[in-house]
Amino acid sequence: MITKLHANLNSYDAGDLIITDPPYNIGYHYNGYKDKIDFEEYQSLFEPMRGHRCVIINYAEITISQIIPVLGFPLRCVAWTYPSNTGNRQWRLVSWFNCEPNFDRVRVPYKNPTDKRVMELMKKGEGRSIPDHWEINLVKNVSVEKEKEYTNQTPEKLISNIIQTTAEETDVIVDPFAGTGTTAAVAEKLGFQWRTHDTNEVALEITKNRINRISHNLFNQ
Repeated sequence: MITKLHANLNSYDAGDLIITDPPYNIGYHYNGYKDKIDFEEYQSLFEPMRGHRCVIINYAEITISQIIPVLGFPLRCVAWTYPSNTGNRQWRLVSWFNCEPNFDRVRVPYKNPTDKRVMELMKKGEGRSIPDHWEINLVKNVSVEKEKEYTNQTPEKLISNIIQTTAEETDVIVDPFAGTGTTAAVAEKLGFQWRTHDTNEVALEITKNRINRISHNLFNQ
């Protein structure tokens, strides 16, 4: 379900798992959104999430100073790092509130596969548990022209890692800040129910078109 977000959204259910890459409140350039609002107004974006299971992607200083005071301390954090030309902003914090990931659900290749000890480990299973340091490149180019009008697209691999390590089969994946619809798109691909919202009509149109493309491809394989 794709809907326009209302300022007083408070309709999260017990079966919802909120996964979101919200506005950062650092003056980032978004399409149609001023990313620099006062402290209390920014915190009000997270008030409806209080007590619910949430995974929030944000810069560490914003998470610590403006989100933790609302949601409490996270139960787990991961550093998402990436090469970029943005000076010292080359990593963000992924924080789990009121829920914890199971890193054994996602396996990654062993490093140094020619090491004798690693070779023995490889005989016992495919890969190791995903670590708490995720190197995932930023999305630099998008294939659909309309999506170029909306900045800061979240990598699908990042959202996939979060869903696969955290969600249960009956969970509904919810993103109140749809952006280009990455959370909804990945949830759709992984077979989860989902809801997503945004205040921006461009974001909602991009998300709708993106989901339609996924559905079309699924039915035409």
